[in-house]
Amino acid sequence: MAKSSPAPLASLRESIEVRRVDDGIYEANLALDFCVGTVPNGGYVASMFAKVAEAHLLPRNQPHIISANWTFMAKTKAGRSLIKVVEAKFGRATSVLHVSLHQQDILPQSPWISRDAPSCVAAYMTSGNIDEEAGVTLPTQWKLEHEPPAIDHERAATDPNWAELDVPILKKVPMLHHLKYYVRRSGHILPTTHDYWVHLASGENFTQTSLGYLADAGPPLVVEAFRPASRTAPIPEGGFPYSKGFWYPTLTMTLDVRRKLPEGGVKWLRLRVTTKEIRNGRYDAEVIMFDRHGQIVALSNHVSMAMDIERNYGGRGVKM
Repeated sequence: MAKSSPAPLASLRESIEVRRVDDGIYEANLALDFCVGTVPNGGYVASMFAKVAEAHLLPRNQPHIISANWTFMAKTKAGRSLIKVVEAKFGRATSVLHVSLHQQDILPQSPWISRDAPSCVAAYMTSGNIDEEAGVTLPTQWKLEHEPPAIDHERAATDPNWAELDVPILKKVPMLHHLKYYVRRSGHILPTTHDYWVHLASGENFTQTSLGYLADAGPPLVVEAFRPASRTAPIPEGGFPYSKGFWYPTLTMTLDVRRKLPEGGVKWLRLRVTTKEIRNGRYDAEVIMFDRHGQIVALSNHVSMAMDIERNYGGRGVKM
């Protein structure tokens, strides 16, 4: 019997689409394809927030996120959500929105969300128009330590310096199937300092609204580097057994956007992911995103957890 072809990957662009249902209220559907276990990935949710902010401020010609700070307060789930926008400040150059996602106490009509309905995720988002930014620009002379080697994007599969990443979590977590990661063939420069070239497996390009998703795509891999490559491989120094299951929920995440991507987006972006300490199930992460010319696109900082995978499924009646 012939093998069936794998289902096509969901489009990130289509999976973060939102629909305005009222002033300051947007409807969204959190896609199962972008879940880790039963919980939608935090970066995926962040990109959906970016889509809301873009739609809300487009009439003011302020469609670009300049900075944002997300707090993840309760587990979300796949399915219908309402995203509420409160206009915290309107300015000529930038405006600030308070944005919250709700899945409980949703009403069938206006006001759509009960007054005391809890937020699953909340953010303050500052938006403006990057094309119209003007001001002092100074030569800081900052450069990345241990600059990674060049890559031939057209022949990435056979590049002498880079190889497609193949680690257990990429096979086990369907959400990660949406990205292709390339890592230095020589290995990470430090156990908790990683470089990746990435592109979307669907073939679509990264756009401004993709940056939240991409910001959250690297930090768990730093922890996963302490897992053996197979059941029979030795445990890395200070690491954990192959069979140990973790869930990596984000507590807080920031995004600081420095450059606008070209119209239509780009296929490839590079990540430098650094963690300073992994302690008692909590870790920090800094993510720097670069374009193919080595220019900084965005910066992101995280406070995240490494929790037993059972916590992901708790109370949802899903069998492991």
